[in-house]
Parts: sequence; structure tokens; C-alpha cells
Amino acid sequence: METLSRIQRKENEAPLFIEEVLSSLSPGAVVLDAGCGAGSFSHAAFPALRVVSLDVKTPRPVPRGPDGAAADPRGRDDSPRHFILGDVESLPLAASQFDFVVMNYVLEHLTDPKKSVSEAARVMKPGGLLYAALPNSRSFDDRFYRFAGCFAKYFLLKFRKRLEHQQRFDFLSLNRILYEAGFRLVSFAECPSGYTWMNDPRIRRWHVAFLRALTFVKTNLGIDLFSGSNYLTLYEYAGPAGLRRVTHVCAVCGMPLVWEKEGLVRRSRGAGRWVCPYCGAENVHG
Repeated sequence: METLSRIQRKENEAPLFIEEVLSSLSPGAVVLDAGCGAGSFSHAAFPALRVVSLDVKTPRPVPRGPDGAAADPRGRDDSPRHFILGDVESLPLAASQFDFVVMNYVLEHLTDPKKSVSEAARVMKPGGLLYAALPNSRSFDDRFYRFAGCFAKYFLLKFRKRLEHQQRFDFLSLNRILYEAGFRLVSFAECPSGYTWMNDPRIRRWHVAFLRALTFVKTNLGIDLFSGSNYLTLYEYAGPAGLRRVTHVCAVCGMPLVWEKEGLVRRSRGAGRWVCPYCGAENVHG
């Protein structure tokens, strides 16, 4: 069995992972762990930072072993130092106070992710950083997860069950809402899946057998159902919206255009006729 090494950031690489960003912050920096659950990182490992944890539910206690360490590998080794009960889509927090906001597998669960990103921008200091991790909705992992949720809800008659992944993101749709809110991408990584959601006690017995089956498919059929399953991203809050609007392209000169009161001139002879303000060519496509 091979032993993998921890990821070490090279000199020419920007920080990305939560611990890398936390380590780069100045003492006294204020961090928001939004939608934290039991905690997205070990708060005790960064005592010089001011950490605020927020979730719609009070985090459950982390099971611990005889030595005091977390018994569940998915749990954290300390409880949040300052916890606020609140909604990520309507943060009960003052504006412009956080240096770093963590949204670790949060956006896909929300009813209105655009609103939550706007809220993150509101409470962020200029130049602050936002970490967002979320599943690629085109991956087998996310599709299978959503299938399992629908199966439990509609075939096992658990009609009160909430379907967890409310949103579907690919890399373009993720950047669209972040850039519209004034964020700029600093670094990112595509991350393979370990199907960690199968650590749920109700289905944990099938986890290893399932991973072995997917490994067999990858090795013998060349179908990789692990890769490209998650996006890990780091953004900087720049302020002005970085998303620009283009509605038309001239068929003659190829210039991008936007339909507004000023700019394109629509002819009265047909709804699909307009004049390019750059080259003067009349276009006949919508």
C-alpha cells in the first residue's frame, strides 16, 4: 500500500486550501465559518485569529475517544469558539468586518446561492478572501448523491426528507455568480471524490465495497468515476462586478454588443433587424 504525502504549496503557487489561507492571515484577522456544521477546520489550531461560526442548526457534539480526540474522522477536534445561529442567505452580521469567509460545501444546499454570495460580499472587507468548495453537478458523484436522495424520498416514502443538493453548479455557473457579486478567482483545484458522504452511519457498511467497485471499473474499463467531482476555489473580494453582459454579436465584424436604450439601433422593418454601432452593418439575426 502506497503512502501519499500532504500537499505542499510551491513558491509559485497561490494559497488555496483553508489551512493555507488561515496560516497566511495576520494575527487578529476575523474569519467567518459560514454554514459550518461542526466546523470546517480546527479552530484551536489558529488561536491568533478571531473565528465566528454560523449555521442554521446548533452543531452536534463531536464524538470523542478516551484520549479526547475526535472519534469520528469527519468531526473536528474542538467546538466553535464563537457560534451564531443564523441563515447564510441573510447574515445577522455587520458589514465590512471579515478578512476571510469559508463556505465549505454550502452553496449547493441553499435555496438562493446568489443571495448568500451577496451577503458574503456585504460582510467582507475590501480585499478579503472567500473559500468555496462544492460538487461538480456533472460528475457521477453528485448525480449519484442526488439519485440516492430522490430514491429515499420518493421510493422509500420519506416525503419529509429535504433534498440536500438544491443547486447544480459547473465551473462557469459558479464563477458567474461570484463575479457578479464582485469576487475574482485567485486559485482553484478540481478534486476527485472519496464519496465521503457514504460515511453516514446508515450506509457506511457499503462504502468500501462501493469504492472497490468503482476502482475496478476505472482499472478494467477505463471509466474514471472519481475525477472532477469537486471544485475547491479561493476568491478575492474586489468590489466592482466582474461579470459583463453581452446579448448580441455582429455577424460582419464580430464585435460583442448589448441591447440597451443606447447602442444597438433596431430597424422598424422587422424584429430581428438591427444595426451594428461599430461597422454599420445591418444584422438580420436575433
